[in-house]
Amino acid sequence: MHPGTRPRRPLAPVAFRPPRALGVITGGFLAAWAAAVGALALTIALGSAAEFKTFVAWVAVVALLGIAVLFTSWTYCLATLTYVVERDTLTIRWGMRRVVIPIDTILRMVPGRTLDEAKVSGINWWGCHVGSADVKRIGYTLFYSTHSSPDELLYVHTTQESYALTVVDQAAFAEEVQARAAMGAVMEHVQRSTASGVAAFPFWRDRVAIGATMAGALMTALLCGYVFARYPELPEVVRLNFPALGGVTRVGDKTELLRLAYLGAGVMALNTTLGVIVHARERAAGIWLLASTSMLQLVLIAAAVAAMERV
Repeated sequence: MHPGTRPRRPLAPVAFRPPRALGVITGGFLAAWAAAVGALALTIALGSAAEFKTFVAWVAVVALLGIAVLFTSWTYCLATLTYVVERDTLTIRWGMRRVVIPIDTILRMVPGRTLDEAKVSGINWWGCHVGSADVKRIGYTLFYSTHSSPDELLYVHTTQESYALTVVDQAAFAEEVQARAAMGAVMEHVQRSTASGVAAFPFWRDRVAIGATMAGALMTALLCGYVFARYPELPEVVRLNFPALGGVTRVGDKTELLRLAYLGAGVMALNTTLGVIVHARERAAGIWLLASTSMLQLVLIAAAVAAMERV
């Protein structure tokens, strides 16, 4: 593309917004569907007796509401997707994330109609393509796009990365970029990706912390699944050997054994919340908190097995 580089007006920031209606509607529908089915599963779980089917219903509640939160977050990010051409930089806005590209690092801009279509790995649905792909003649490329066909894509190739954007008026976009490139940079900028708010938490980039959290969630599921599976076969009145009261064995209602599952779920929620917050300040302490969930769940599983076997 070779539009003129002579600016026809002061070089104020110019925002280019891709078509987002299809992607927002699709993402919003998926989020609403997951939330509605999750709410239905929650109603079933709350009104059911303690048994393994109820545990499955609670797992479905957590999974569906988690999916609803994810799609709501992604849909919000898609609704805010903007490409801002400023004096020295091209900034991609995606929710609470900003990708800053110094204009003087841009080597070329290639229309998508001249290249083969690439398969994007990442967040993909109709009207939303955010992720990465290996594009022929371009190489590894990051996609922040809403395209429905390759004709809507514009590839921005820089000295460090390549980006695929959905630009309706590609000539106007190229003119804005080249006008600033012709004038030279006023300040030196570094190509970078930054985040704010919750998206800036280092937890999301720490595989060890995420792994510790997933391990804790798995141990919590094992505890709750075991308690709910064994619960229906227990007599209404059981002997309780915990907590230890100087060797005294109490007799009580079997519903007290459900407290082990509730305690495990509470420990998981509290430790995960505190772990993510502490991890932002002190990585080692945060990982220790997240990993301690698994250790505490093991203690509760042992207590549950011992209690059930003694009944």
